[in-house]
Amino acid sequence: MLMLGGGRGIPARLVRTTVPWLVLVPVAFRLAMLVQALWVAGLGSSVLWTFVALHLVPNVVATVWTFRWSAAGTRLVPLVDSAFAALFVLGAAPFAQDTAITSITWTHLMGTVMVWTLLRGAAAGALAIGAAVVPHVLLDPASSLGLLLTLATALVVSLAVAGLVGASMRFAVGFGEQQGRAAERERHRRDVHDTVLQVMESFAIPAPADELDPAASLDRVRRTARAQAMRIRISLEHESTEGIGLHQRLRLLAAEMAAEGLRVEVVVQDDAAPELSEEAAMALHDSAREALRNTLKHSGTRRAVVSVEEIGGGVSLTVRDHGAGFDVGSRRRGFGLENSIIARMAEIGGFARIESSPGLGTRVVLLAPPSMPPPPPSKGALRAAELIQT
Repeated sequence: MLMLGGGRGIPARLVRTTVPWLVLVPVAFRLAMLVQALWVAGLGSSVLWTFVALHLVPNVVATVWTFRWSAAGTRLVPLVDSAFAALFVLGAAPFAQDTAITSITWTHLMGTVMVWTLLRGAAAGALAIGAAVVPHVLLDPASSLGLLLTLATALVVSLAVAGLVGASMRFAVGFGEQQGRAAERERHRRDVHDTVLQVMESFAIPAPADELDPAASLDRVRRTARAQAMRIRISLEHESTEGIGLHQRLRLLAAEMAAEGLRVEVVVQDDAAPELSEEAAMALHDSAREALRNTLKHSGTRRAVVSVEEIGGGVSLTVRDHGAGFDVGSRRRGFGLENSIIARMAEIGGFARIESSPGLGTRVVLLAPPSMPPPPPSKGALRAAELIQT
């Protein structure tokens, strides 16, 4: 763990999540070398298979223990593995002339060195080598140098694995930070577009009352400015609308748009009240607001309908107006359609479709996924989802 963290900007939580996977490295190494030893030895004797079974026990236990208790379990894994390795070596001492058993024993010791190195660092791995070699000098001095070189190889391999894992983690953290900054910039651009820019453009829209009743027009501008200033102030003070359902959000949105001169009717089909995540509810609300602002600016009508229904566990929200419309195929998508509606819905795993024709108005269809996997949908729900996607 110390090797991976190293104080180099890798979050401790990421290190704790990665540690259990490191235990699989010595386990996989031991199993691979065991297969090789058995391949060379053939069927072997009952004693050999006894050592094979004993060799498998700590590997299975270490794997199950680590993944059952995660990082907490790895604190005792090196100690338990070392204790078993010591008993294993002592039990194999009378059979030192059997090359297959010796190979399994050395493989087990290499795994122990790897466990200490990967979980506790290079110094711990070096101490594990010393603890293995010193008793071996007393029992079998002739092969001690070979054991030392073998265990040193395990230490070097472990250091290389830890270095690769650490480098991969640092790359992942750096890439995640870069993506996070890009997402934050995009969110800021979207917020500016959806608030300040939209309000400024609404002020620039001429209205018949500008000449007939300038005072009323000025009062409308002031009310709009006050409402938007309040919204921005609330967002700056981090006052969240969390806990407010989608329907309540839409009613508040209708009141907001009414203050700017657009009458919005909210229609809920069959009293639909699906479970939506906070992110999905916000995405639907903000995308609907952008669609209604486009209606206010471009449609030439002062009425719109927002309808909500549940489809296959998700939510379909439609914004409809009977205004001027436009040719979707020939018109280039602006920032509002592309980022404030389509990209926003894509971020939550949903989608948006814009339908419009000159003189026939505009319909914006938004589909948000459910917050949890729904039960298998009926044929009617599947057919409805297919109709939305076509």
